[in-house]
Amino acid sequence: SAKPRRARIPQLPRRYPKQYVARKATVVPIDGDLTKAVWQLAPWSDPFVEIRGEDAPKGTKPSQWETTRVKMLWDDEYLYIAAMMDVDAGNELVAKFKERNSPIFHTDSDFEVFLDPAGCCHGYKELEINALNTVWNLLLTRPYMDGGGEVSGRVAKEGEKSYWDVRKQQTAVKVTKGQIGNPTSPSQWCVEIALAHSESLGDAPVKAAEPFVGHCWRINFSRVEKQGQVNWVWSPQVVWSPGDGRYVGQVNMHLPDAWGHLIFANEAGQLLDGSDAQDFVDPTFAARHACACVYYACRAFHEANGRFP
Repeated sequence: SAKPRRARIPQLPRRYPKQYVARKATVVPIDGDLTKAVWQLAPWSDPFVEIRGEDAPKGTKPSQWETTRVKMLWDDEYLYIAAMMDVDAGNELVAKFKERNSPIFHTDSDFEVFLDPAGCCHGYKELEINALNTVWNLLLTRPYMDGGGEVSGRVAKEGEKSYWDVRKQQTAVKVTKGQIGNPTSPSQWCVEIALAHSESLGDAPVKAAEPFVGHCWRINFSRVEKQGQVNWVWSPQVVWSPGDGRYVGQVNMHLPDAWGHLIFANEAGQLLDGSDAQDFVDPTFAARHACACVYYACRAFHEANGRFP
């Protein structure tokens, strides 16, 4: 069977976010066991960092005993995600919510997935999950700071305008070290997720293509602890700040333009021409990034002058 090649750093444009190459393979069953042979094809991501990246205040970064990593695979029906989270002794693995579509981050240790296949920053999806395998699925019409709102089974009942939920999604959780609610010793919990492409792509204002070798989606992951006081992410949320005249890290996951890239590769980690998918660069990134900077400048002008330029 194919073995994962050692990760290396491709030549990427300045300000390019994190990137992960997912090989094509099917994961069955979804049972929370990350030792399955198929997952050996996928390398672990870089460890999560504090959400503000280099702007993280002292004492907010995860320690070596609080590591979070993800890995991904895909096939024609699903995107598969595995995550492993370590909890240091003295900190508690909290899991209280048992009802579907509860606001998990309000109290629990929380793993979150953010997905914007079209890269349009509107109609993107969010999944939150705790160590009891309780899930909360949301569709965000647009970022909250732009007047966006939640569409989900938490805020509306089936048949109502603000209702949205998924049916094909599969999730499983295993506590592989320690136990929930016991901070006297280290803990570890693992999450395994299968997101159906049909649900990831649906109900969005911009139609995105289904995955194919050489295609990319925008994605990010977050680990939230202590009622939101701790925010560790895969790709830090760093965007242009006109007022500061520099890029600034933000405590805000709802900045989809800062999310990372998920690259769809074949079974060997290659693109259609046989080249290494690690070398892939989103050809639309430079234009999208420039537009995002203009957007932040227009927002700042409006906030200062009550109108757009």
